[in-house]
Amino acid sequence: MSQGRIPSTFDLRLSGWSLDDRCEPSSDCIGIIHAGHLAGNDDDLVPNFPGEVRRFIVVIGAASAQERARLLQAGFGEVVPGTIEAGEFEARASRLAELTRWLPRHRRLGELELDLLSREAFGHGKSLNLNPREFALIWRLADNPGEPVSKQDLIQDVWRMGFVPETNSIAVHMSRLRRKLGFVGMSGIIATASAGGYCLAAVPEHRIAGSERAFAAHGLVHGGAARAAC
Repeated sequence: MSQGRIPSTFDLRLSGWSLDDRCEPSSDCIGIIHAGHLAGNDDDLVPNFPGEVRRFIVVIGAASAQERARLLQAGFGEVVPGTIEAGEFEARASRLAELTRWLPRHRRLGELELDLLSREAFGHGKSLNLNPREFALIWRLADNPGEPVSKQDLIQDVWRMGFVPETNSIAVHMSRLRRKLGFVGMSGIIATASAGGYCLAAVPEHRIAGSERAFAAHGLVHGGAARAAC
């Protein structure tokens, strides 16, 4: 959405935020969309706005209390009417930005779901029956899907040690984790990085591209969470 089309009430750049039309709503970047661009029922919202990103989106221009309640129940992070003071809107957006930084209970990457509370992973809906260290490994890899995590980082973050010991403990645990992933039809989701360490496969590119096209088609405005650039 171009600068001229953003109503001043909802232009968070006036409060020091930054705008990035390229980023997808996430813990680093919240999105703003007008209620008029959304479909009429919850089922129709699913293809264009997956549940995992709705909580990072502020919906503006929802005229009635019933509409705002429906959109909140559909999982959007914040919903406001078309008339609101700029200061209140900035406060609500800032609150949402802070909430998105809370550690999530669930993470989903394609058909892989991680549940932090039960410390369990599910592939295609089937439990992997992970032990605590196996879960800690895959949760750490899920911090940055598609990017390699070094053995040093895994030792520090999962084993809580400051040096890599002269053992093959990481390889043993990773082998068990991969075997359990294979049992639920997810072989190959964890790759060995060429420079050492391991990498959890990212969400398939066609899903990301489709989501970005949906945001662009609906004129999504991205603001810098907590006034930081996305």
